[in-house]
Amino acid sequence: MEDVEVMELNDLEEMMRKLTIKERRASTLYNLELKIDTVNKDLYEVMLRAENMLEFLAAANSDQLSAAMRIIFHKGVASFPQGSSTIDQFIERCLNHPSDTVKEFGLRGAHTLWDASLPVATNNIHLILKNCLPMATGVSGTVIQMLAKLLPPLFADPQVQAGLQAALECSDTIRCRVYDIVCQILQQHPEHFPTAEPILQRALSDLDTNDVLLQTNVLEILSPLVATMDGFAYIEKVDLFNKLKTILNSVARTPFIRFILPDALRFYGNAASLQPAMFFSRYPEAIDFIFEQGYTEDDTCSLIAYESIAVVAAKDVGKIYLHTKLKDKMDKLLGAVKKLIHSSRERYGPRFIDSLTNIIAAENADSTVNNQIAVIARDFYEAAAGRSDLQMVMELFVIPFSEVKMASLKLLSAIIDYRWGQLYLKDTACFIEGLLNRSLDSDAQVTRYKYEVIKKLATSTVLDRFDSMALQQYVSDGAFYKKATVEVDFEGGQ
Repeated sequence: MEDVEVMELNDLEEMMRKLTIKERRASTLYNLELKIDTVNKDLYEVMLRAENMLEFLAAANSDQLSAAMRIIFHKGVASFPQGSSTIDQFIERCLNHPSDTVKEFGLRGAHTLWDASLPVATNNIHLILKNCLPMATGVSGTVIQMLAKLLPPLFADPQVQAGLQAALECSDTIRCRVYDIVCQILQQHPEHFPTAEPILQRALSDLDTNDVLLQTNVLEILSPLVATMDGFAYIEKVDLFNKLKTILNSVARTPFIRFILPDALRFYGNAASLQPAMFFSRYPEAIDFIFEQGYTEDDTCSLIAYESIAVVAAKDVGKIYLHTKLKDKMDKLLGAVKKLIHSSRERYGPRFIDSLTNIIAAENADSTVNNQIAVIARDFYEAAAGRSDLQMVMELFVIPFSEVKMASLKLLSAIIDYRWGQLYLKDTACFIEGLLNRSLDSDAQVTRYKYEVIKKLATSTVLDRFDSMALQQYVSDGAFYKKATVEVDFEGGQ
């Protein structure tokens, strides 16, 4: 038995040596991956402690690193479901290595543990903050995601704050990573606003620069803050709503407005969705600005304007405010959407339809819809369609693009949550026949969604008996039913 164990250890040590030889690396890695599941925990830990492993990682190519990730961390997660100090130490060695490639390997290893709900050692969190956050290579998404989730319990730690401040002195890109991490943390943990104040002030100072691309990135990162009560209060405290207006006025006469405008519209839209009455009463020029962009000749600006208004209207309180206080503006904006849908059919058409869906849809469609909301939704639809039936929706549904079909079905689904929507469907000639026509189905996802819409319609109490029976038969047959074709061969070719 002892001889077998020695042979296994010797074999492993020989493999570790061969991994550092370029010509032997690929075949050795292949053999190691084949055998790794038979390696016991003790030998696995020997492998992680081998100096040759880090030497190999520093010289390996991307495919070899991917194989090493499977060999080391997938084996580690399976063998040590409660975590392992040896794995933690290996990650620590990687994160402290002079090679950025090895640091990134350690980062992705820590992410594998975290993704498997295993703990990441506190010291390794500090090392990720210190050595990976400032890296210029393609680790941005991983490091932001991990630190935003791992730092909250440690956020007030002076070592963490020192690490974040040090990263602020790097490039604009790294600085924006810090802002992104901090803003994500604040959305879930508003108690950290006082600690984050110096970092937020640095972000606000970046908005005062003449670098429009930096301003755009910072504004995009700050924007989600206004969707929370604490974030909204902070944004008001630093007067960012008015600061943004000043920024927009300063670039309005230059081509740079195209860079910052979409994020400015989203920023205002997110803020207005939280407390529309308060926001519009305090910043009426902001909502005027959003509506004005909906009438431009630039489809991109118009789309973002519609999406920003849709964020507000998605909530019942937003619908009520827009209908009672800004009805003329809404009628004008919605009156242009049909043309915009058709003029930008393949590029932005589905997104315009989705915006209209969000404007019309009840916030809580699963419960009994408030009569006031039903009336408002009907008025909004009629302003867009210019008529009291679903002819516009039917015209969109027959457009032969899957994205448009799906968007039009979502719009129809929102509309028939209201009794008036079912009545309008009843009064739209040939629409139900078109829905039931399976020959128009070419996309499986669209077919599945259409089935759910028809299943909802089949419970309607306002449709004709003939239509109700046809809808119920469609539901009974299933989403992908194919009618059998019977062919009869006649003797003699007749």
